[in-house]
Amino acid sequence: MKTVKAIIDEWDPIGLFPYVPNNEYHSEIEEIEKLLSSSACEAELADGIHDIFLRSFNPDTFKKSLDECTLIAREILSSTTNRF
Repeated sequence: MKTVKAIIDEWDPIGLFPYVPNNEYHSEIEEIEKLLSSSACEAELADGIHDIFLRSFNPDTFKKSLDECTLIAREILSSTTNRF
């Protein structure tokens, strides 16, 4: 089972790796985990992921679509659904 950190790091939405420390997306991952604990809805999680990265990196840097965030949300949900 992949963790949220593993999924986000593998996705590397800004294309920062291997040039930055492996905790570069730490605050965004924490926000995603908080959102995940309050909502298991794929669409809501995707919107949240999109908003989190837009706030952190601005639209000139974060160019991923909501559709791509939906795929990441789906992967996170499928990876974390059986964790309890």
